[in-house]
Parts: sequence; C-alpha cells; structure tokens
Amino acid sequence: MVSSFYRLQVFAMTTGIAVVMFALLLVGFPGSALAEWYVAGYGGLSVPSKLSDVNMDTYGQRLALQQFPGAQDPRIGTLTQSFNTSDVSLKNSPLFGGKAGYFFKDEGFSWLGVELEAFTSQPTIKSQTVSTRQDVTYLPVNPVQPPNCQPGINCQAQVTNNGTLQLSESSMRLITVAFNVVARYPGEIFQPYVGVGVGAFYFTSSGQIDGRQVVPGLNTQAGLKVLATEEWGLFVEGKYNYATITNLDPSGYGLSGTYNAFNILGGVAYHF
Repeated sequence: MVSSFYRLQVFAMTTGIAVVMFALLLVGFPGSALAEWYVAGYGGLSVPSKLSDVNMDTYGQRLALQQFPGAQDPRIGTLTQSFNTSDVSLKNSPLFGGKAGYFFKDEGFSWLGVELEAFTSQPTIKSQTVSTRQDVTYLPVNPVQPPNCQPGINCQAQVTNNGTLQLSESSMRLITVAFNVVARYPGEIFQPYVGVGVGAFYFTSSGQIDGRQVVPGLNTQAGLKVLATEEWGLFVEGKYNYATITNLDPSGYGLSGTYNAFNILGGVAYHF
C-alpha cells in the first residue's frame, strides 16, 4: 500500500514537471501556431546494466588508515590509495515520465523538434558480493630501514590488498530531467523518430550506500508514433541513458561508477 502510494506520488511529480516544462516552451515560442505542440505521458521498464568502473575510495581510505596508522598524522606519514571493485548489479524497475515538445513545422522544418522531459526509475543496488582490489602507498616523513622500522609507522610500504566486500541492498531512486533534439519522419499516420539530449540525473540512495547527487548525463531515444487522430497518438520508444556517479555516500563508501540503462516504454501523446 505504501509502495503504491509512493509510486503515485512519483508519477504525479513527474507529470507536474512535464506540465511546467511545457509552459516554459510555450513562453519560449509565443508567436507560433499550436498545431505542432505536444504533451505526452509514458510508462515502461528500465533495464540498467551493472554499475561499471566502480571505486569506493572513502571506504578504502578508512581501511588504509587502519593498516597504516602513521598516516593519520601528516607529520608522521602520508598515503595514497585506490579501492576498486568488480561491477555492481542493479535491479530492473518500472519507469514513469512525461514530456512536452514542439516541431518547427511553421518554420519549414516539420521534421525537426525539441522537447523537455522528466522521468523516474529505481535502479536499486542488489545484495551481492563484489571482489575488491586496493593499492596503497605509504610514505613516512622519517623512514627507517628494516628491521628496526615499525610497520605502518616509519616503514615505507607499497601494498596491494585483494579481497571481497558484501553489499546489502540499497534502495536507489533516479530522477532525470532532459532536453532533447528530435528528428522524425512527418507522416500523417506513422512517424518514426530519433532523438538525443543531455540532462540532469538525480541519484538518491538509502541503506548501506546512503547519499544523493546530481550529475550530467546523456539521453538518446528512438521510437515510433502512430497517430490515431490529428490530436492523439500512441508511441513506443527505446531509450538509452549514460551518466557517471562520483562519490555518492561521501561519508560512508564514496561510491563512484558508470551508469548505463536501456529503457523500453510506451505512451500517449496529445498534439495541439
């Protein structure tokens, strides 16, 4: 019941954003005819790939300081480290969104348009075990040669630690707002189209990985719209998203990685 209510809230929010975006577009083209304006709502399935090129340097820094306590005082020593893991699996989820756009028909470019859209999905981090690799270099301020040096204090060291890390499920929500340039075949009934754009990707996560972050990302799409009347159309669309997460959960794990997802959706559009 709570989950259904939350999804209803998210859908209402994204629909509201789409309405606001449409109003902004309307202000931007006050003298244009309304024949090629449109609004649309859609839903579908988001299928994210594994989070790749993953590192958790905040977590790795804590482990390195346990191994080399001298680095906790810069007067004694310093360290550099990197903590990388294998790819992190994400869950498939429903996707909901809305968009508003305009095609430049009156300007003589009926095949070219622009649109703003907002959509949301939930690429939750699965419970899993990942392999890890940590490379650490420790440099004491006043190094002492073995066998008289104290490990982690005044012994210079360069080590590689291999292991595993157990991740529990972390609920992740993604809200994307994107601006797209769209090209279509302006048929009277069938209108295949492609589009590419950039957007703001807002990630929030709770659980073992706990944080929030807005990063830029890529949005591409290809689809087919079928006009049932001059005003109403149905469409199916495939959408690809790409973004780079950097230091999510900065006080905990410092998760960074590359996010990719393919989304399959269908919706209804109204032209006016």
